[in-house]
Amino acid sequence: ISTCKCLDRIILLHNIGDFRIISSPNYPEPYCSGMNCNWHVVAPSNKFRIQFSADNLDLRKNIDDILFYDYSKPELLVNRTDNHRCTGDDLCHYTSHFQYLTICFKTSNMEDINNFGFQAVVTTRDLNGGKIRKPINQIPSALCFN
Repeated sequence: ISTCKCLDRIILLHNIGDFRIISSPNYPEPYCSGMNCNWHVVAPSNKFRIQFSADNLDLRKNIDDILFYDYSKPELLVNRTDNHRCTGDDLCHYTSHFQYLTICFKTSNMEDINNFGFQAVVTTRDLNGGKIRKPINQIPSALCFN
């Protein structure tokens, strides 16, 4: 049974290291034509970034795309240009510049698709390269000597 439809999805990542696996509809079977799937990903705060990683991309090159739109506050995608795009069979990695990222999977209306699409991991990173660091003035009281 083919699942040639998708809904806009909201993904809330609550903590550092939280992740979700997303994939093109019907994965790992061939995807459908005329698709426009959106995942709206939200990091815990603007101190975090969202990282997308797909190592098994299989799209029709320059016909079907994964588009990335990132922004500092929730916005509609109306009249926005993408920040990055992936197509073909390359690796696809993107790290957002802000707390909000929309990932859009768009396919052409052209038929005859034998490509299986993608499966990806979406996760959070903090601005310190993935490590949580406390400010120096927040030393735990157990370490203070009087």
